[in-house]
Amino acid sequence: MIAQAAALAELIPLAIAAWQDLKRREIDIVVIAAMYVPAAIALYYSFRPMYIFSLGLGAVLAAVMRATGSGYADSLAILALSLFPPPFIFLPTPAVIIIGTLIPLVGTALWLALANRGRPCKMTWSQRLTHICAKREEVLRHPYRYIVGEAEDLERYTPPREIEGEYVVAKYGTPYVAYLAVGYLLYLALII
Repeated sequence: MIAQAAALAELIPLAIAAWQDLKRREIDIVVIAAMYVPAAIALYYSFRPMYIFSLGLGAVLAAVMRATGSGYADSLAILALSLFPPPFIFLPTPAVIIIGTLIPLVGTALWLALANRGRPCKMTWSQRLTHICAKREEVLRHPYRYIVGEAEDLERYTPPREIEGEYVVAKYGTPYVAYLAVGYLLYLALII
């Protein structure tokens, strides 16, 4: 009962983090730290030996996300959510959350493909699903939503101050924490 209450309480800092991610693509560290309070309570009141696999999977996913250039907040968020008990003994919590993120990820890819139709940028088919042909002013106004050029680590990305041409091909800065929030809703549906 306490673990379920903690799981519901997690919605508050997770919703704030998702909103910040959608608006700015940057999340305050205080919000990420707040996600660990209900997660630690759930861990304390519901720990079982099989739980270790779920925790390990969350740690591996967090490390992989960080190693592939995701921001610290994205990695720390998946790790915090991994502290909640698995909904079923054979289904680790991070797996449920990642499955739930597929819906907004596919939706974003389809939206980008539609948004790029008729725009003047030359892009490969795969770029049409992950990048956007955006107006220069829009990219300069939202420098972390649109990643120009190669950015192997988003924590070290420096947005350009000027862009030549009216349109630019930019990688759409995926709001991973917002997507993790959708996956977490699937998790909540399974445990409640």
